[in-house]
Amino acid sequence: LEAWARDHGVSLLEVAIGGLAAQPAVVSVIAGATKPEQVRANAAAGRWEPSAGELASLREAGGRT
Repeated sequence: LEAWARDHGVSLLEVAIGGLAAQPAVVSVIAGATKPEQVRANAAAGRWEPSAGELASLREAGGRT
């Protein structure tokens, strides 16, 4: 997934949070943080909205089709 993120110009955190939030059955993503900068990074990562094509490609990259 690191290579996929790099190839698509997003961080692994964006892939994790934004990709999960884009799943139809997911209504909320709970991410832990111990520092204020982690809270900001998590919130920013949730702003990434993958396209349908990116989601399909991401599923394939993660071994889920």
